[in-house]
Amino acid sequence: MSGRRFGALRGLLLVLACMVALAGCKRTSERDFVGKWQSSRAVTPIHLAANGEWEIRQDDGTVLQYGVWRYADKTLIWSIKQGERIMDDPTPVLSVESDRFTLKERNGTTTVFKRLP
Repeated sequence: MSGRRFGALRGLLLVLACMVALAGCKRTSERDFVGKWQSSRAVTPIHLAANGEWEIRQDDGTVLQYGVWRYADKTLIWSIKQGERIMDDPTPVLSVESDRFTLKERNGTTTVFKRLP
């Protein structure tokens, strides 16, 4: 094989390797969290809306708890109003898949959220 062909082949292989590597690197965004989820810490599902609101809502529509959420710097930040104060609860995101995500709580435990239909 000539030097020119070898160089072209090597360049093509490098481009293909980069494409494969980039395909495996999915950037997490807020839209990955939107949906209805079952938490490993609660019986009642939590609904994360695209507008940044969250609700823990029973099947009959009764809202038990609500607030706002956002995703920033690999952290889900839950906000809830307590009295006149708004409290933020930042929870680092450990993993994100299409059907589940895992958070690290302040006390060091992990919470797994499984997507519901």
